[in-house]
Order: sequence, then C-alpha cells, then structure tokens
Amino acid sequence: MSKLTRTLALLATLAMASSAFVACGGGSESSSSTPAANNSSSAAPADNGGDASDAGDAGDASDAGDAGDAGDAGDTSDAGDAGDAGDAGSSSAAVNLPDDDDTLTIVCWTDADLANMFDQYSGAGTPVYQNCGSNGTEASTQYATYLNSGDDVDLFVAEAGWILNYINDDSMSAPLSDLGFTADDYKDAYQYTVEIGTDNNGVLKAASWQAAAGGYAYNTTLAEQYLGVTSPEDMQAKIGSWDDFAATAEELKTASEGKVTMAATIGGLWQAFSTAKNAAWVDGTTIKTDVAKEFTDMVKGYVDNGYVNPSIEQWTTDWTNAGLNGETLGYFYSTWCLGEGAQLEQNGGSDGNWNIVVGPQEFFWGGSWLCVSPNCNSATPAADFVRQFTVDAATMEEYALYSGDFVNNKVAMDKIVADKSNSNPLLGGQDQFAVLSEVASGIKMSDSITKYDQNLKDTFLTTLKENISEDTDTIINKFTEQAKADNPDLT
Repeated sequence: MSKLTRTLALLATLAMASSAFVACGGGSESSSSTPAANNSSSAAPADNGGDASDAGDAGDASDAGDAGDAGDAGDTSDAGDAGDAGDAGSSSAAVNLPDDDDTLTIVCWTDADLANMFDQYSGAGTPVYQNCGSNGTEASTQYATYLNSGDDVDLFVAEAGWILNYINDDSMSAPLSDLGFTADDYKDAYQYTVEIGTDNNGVLKAASWQAAAGGYAYNTTLAEQYLGVTSPEDMQAKIGSWDDFAATAEELKTASEGKVTMAATIGGLWQAFSTAKNAAWVDGTTIKTDVAKEFTDMVKGYVDNGYVNPSIEQWTTDWTNAGLNGETLGYFYSTWCLGEGAQLEQNGGSDGNWNIVVGPQEFFWGGSWLCVSPNCNSATPAADFVRQFTVDAATMEEYALYSGDFVNNKVAMDKIVADKSNSNPLLGGQDQFAVLSEVASGIKMSDSITKYDQNLKDTFLTTLKENISEDTDTIINKFTEQAKADNPDLT
C-alpha cells in the first residue's frame, strides 16, 4: 500500500443515520497513505481484483478493489466542503432490523478493501471481517450455506456476475430501506451501480462504494518508440474506436516487427468490448449470442494478425511478464488494477512509464456490492458503515484519496479531479481519476445483467480460447451446447 504524505483525519462531525451498505472486492490500494493493520478477524489472503466471472482466475481478480495509487493526496483537511455539496441528507425510511449487537460482521472472500475501510471507520460498534471462500467464484456458491448456518452476519459482499441470485431472494437479503436508506441517498452514485443493486421488483437491495470504471493502460516508452505517441491525448486519438484500435495494432506490429502485441489477453479485450455493449446474455430462457459472435469475429482477426497472443491467460506469470518484458503495449485495466502492488505494478508500471486513457469505449470491470442480511442484528453499526462509505461525499472523498479507489459518488470524484488532489506515481503522476470519471459517466446497464452472467461468460471465453482456430459459427455452437448442458433451463 502507498504511504500517505499526511494523516487523513476523518470528520468528527459525521452525521451517521441508519442505513446499510458497503462493498468489498479485490484489494484497494492506498493513494496516499499506508492503511493501518486490519483489525478484523478470520482474515483471508487479499485478492487483486477482477470482475465476478474472473474471480477464480486471479486471486482477487474475482472482483474488484485494487485501485490506483493516488500518490500525494494533497491536503484533505477541507474534505468536508465536498460533503456540503454532495451530502445525501438524512434517510427517511424507518429502520426495521434489530440493534442488539455492537459487532458488525461483514462476510466476504477477502478483506483487502474492508481492511482500508476498517482503518477509517468511525461509526458505532466494532467491524469484523468473516471470510467465506477464497475468491468471488467460490463465494457465489458458499454464501448460501453460510447465510443459512445461523452464524453471525450483518452485511455481505456480492459481485455483479452473481449478485442477482442473492438480491432476488428475500431469504438471503433485506432491502436497504430496512436500515433506513432510500433511493434518494444514492442520487450522486453512478447510475449503473444502482441498477445492478436493484432487484427484479425494483427494490434497492445492494449498494457499492466503488465504480469499477476501466481504461487502456499503455507503456509510454513503447508507445513513443513504435507509434510516436508522446501524450495520453495522442494515444486516445489513435484508439478512440475499435477500428482505430485495430489500425494502431497493425501499425505497432509493423514498427516492432511483430515483437509487441497491442493487447495483453483475449480476456481483457472481452471485458472492454462486452460490458459497453449493454446486452444481456439471456432473454427469458434464450441464450443471446449476438455480442459473442461480434467479439469472436473481431478477436479471431486480432489473433490472425498478431495483435494479441491467444496463449496468454490473465493472472498468470506469462500475463505479468508480457508487460515486464515489453512484449505488449498495454492492458485493459479497471480502477482496482492501478495501485501499488496491484496489476499495473506487477506488469511493469513501477518505473512510472505508463499512462491510462479511455480507449475504444467506456467499460467497467468488476465492482462489489454490499447486501444486508435479513439476520442483521447490528442496525446502527451497519447503517453507520454504509453511510460513511457509500453515501457521504466528504468521507468518500477521503476514502478515495486514502485507498486509491474510485468511489461511487460523483460529487466526491468531481471534487478530487477539480482540486487536482490525486496523482499516481505508477502512471508518471497522471491522475487516473480524471480518466475514469469520464468512463464512469458513460457506463450504461439498464437490465443487461442476468443471474447467468458469470457462468456464461466463463464458458464462452473458455470455448473461444480452446477453439480459436475454428470458424465463428463452430465456436458459438460449441459454446451454446456447453451452456445449455450447464444450465438446463436455458435454450
């Protein structure tokens, strides 16, 4: 974790109202301070980010929390000014859960983000981390057993790829209104995060503290050597669409004599390509393959032309070494990839010769939502925790500068960008928040996720990579046959 250049003081005058919600993902990285040691129990190894469906591939690649290192956070002592503009106000819903326990038990597969939150938490009670699973994929199936076990749980973390399985089951999750929250509390959140946290009946069941916006991070030394690019603006102009991206990939291939690929992995390309399409995998019980076909056509061309190496899997040593050894120009990264110790540094960003741009289109990768357990018996601590990290703009600003994570509050993020209070040394001092703010504002969801997403995505990518030499129709047919075998209720 990075070192804070000064101690960030939490506002002593936090008005904590009854509410509930936080989210946990792959380890957030400090932007300007070293968080204190985690004071939680049952700590598990931290993961390093990724979306729900990628969780099993990489430690915390399962979901998302490693955020960019903000470098010198600057003076945050006036962070309260941000809160004045963005304060969500008091929740008007009644608190309907018991308040019998001062221990706030939060269940997740990693304490990476929770450790940062526990460092800064100043509300009632004592937060405790309860491990369940080693990554997001395991958690998606193990949570049900834990929640039904009778063991203590007040809040639990879920990922986009499988959150619908829990928020659409009232025996597994309670409305945020049971802790005093209303939709108005999240008026400054990025809308797609609210849509994901809303169940099929329009009830807000989960909220996220982060917006996991992503971009294209590239090696500035290689970009100048082979493409003549000397600024992020130049780079963005060369990859502002997928057609531009392919043309630049061809230019790079020619200039480097095939030594440098444009993208590190097929999986990274898929994440950037697919989430921006805003298309559901399933309509009713029918598997939809339009986006998969479009991507297959595109990526087969990339493979044939040497723009990406199909043999490299994300989160592997080969994936890491591609950046370290100058074998790839860049990676598609989310906010949780950009901090000290996270993917950017692992892939070669420690020299500060990397930058990040929006890329061909806006996308998000991962993100975590905290849900309220129907068995929550620590209403006040749960509400305090939720309000501090998912509602209050001032404290969310402080958390962003402390952890390096891109928080789910437009007021907080706009203020950081305007104040120029964030700087990431791994990106040569660039403010990743300025880029990710543009991305986050353009993300659309609107009913495009389904409970099958994680399974179908994993099946598709596995089928694609194992059959990359086949024609598109064959790949799609193999995918759908396997998907139907895994999900007999789908056609």
